[in-house]
Amino acid sequence: MSELPVSTERLVVRRFTDGDVPAFTAYRSDPEVARYQGWDAPVPEKAARRLVTEFVAAEEGAPGWFQYAVALDGGLIGDVGICLDSNRMQAELGFTIARAHQGKGYAIEAVRCVLDRVFAAGVRRVSAECDARNTASARLLERLGFGREGHRRRHTWLKGEWTDDLLFGLLAEDWRGAAERPPDIFGCRPNLLVGDLGAGLGFYAGLLGFEIGWRWSDPRARFLTEDEPPEPGTALVRRGNAQIMLTQVAGVHTTRLHLDVHTAAQVDELFREWTERGADIAEPPFVRPWGMYEMRLHDPDGNVLRVSSPPAH
Repeated sequence: MSELPVSTERLVVRRFTDGDVPAFTAYRSDPEVARYQGWDAPVPEKAARRLVTEFVAAEEGAPGWFQYAVALDGGLIGDVGICLDSNRMQAELGFTIARAHQGKGYAIEAVRCVLDRVFAAGVRRVSAECDARNTASARLLERLGFGREGHRRRHTWLKGEWTDDLLFGLLAEDWRGAAERPPDIFGCRPNLLVGDLGAGLGFYAGLLGFEIGWRWSDPRARFLTEDEPPEPGTALVRRGNAQIMLTQVAGVHTTRLHLDVHTAAQVDELFREWTERGADIAEPPFVRPWGMYEMRLHDPDGNVLRVSSPPAH
């Protein structure tokens, strides 16, 4: 196992330090963060400091809990916990992300990094559980490949009421298989005709958080018909595994498309993120008659984005 810290695409997963106490106290004291967790908010600084001291002293790979600090741009934004069984073959998973950083894919990025380390160290099975009302955590686990293995009704006394628990499990062979199994189709991306490439990029990159992969405008590239503008423009935007090409055309075009964007676990998180960015959501998340959980929005050219996740198991 490599030494900590470990960098992911956007985050650093590292050991806790004494300097993490203020940030740790702050996000663990948020009532929304603590809502489905086993602690009460606010968390006294003395108690938070005691926990951080325990985290600092813990040894990664030893039986018991080890808490990984999740940092963004040098600041603590959450933590991922692994409780290793005494046989060192089984473990339990937990995770917490500050509310200001939820809905941006940080949790799944950090947990994926930790799971890579755990399975590389020889763990055979990782278990997790969450409050049945915590749909965001349940969908995140399913997106990571965890299978739902049980539903314990009225099992946990939490904050003055009996609550249901959902049980999840993930095997090492499933984790490795998901990473090693090659896709039979390596890619397919729609090419949307847009009236204003700048407006399209503003919508997908500015509002929806897509990355601009490349942008091309070259009068020598005659990939459109001769009656199109002399300098056609096209760009690729991407987020996760989704890729969309935008190609500017002259005049009015009336063809409208439906884009099915599959998230597997994050419809509610994307709804919060895009609403905060100012996107105009045509239809907030709802359950379709056939079981899909989806929301809808329109891009500047009237194309419909249907963002959906599979029905719950």
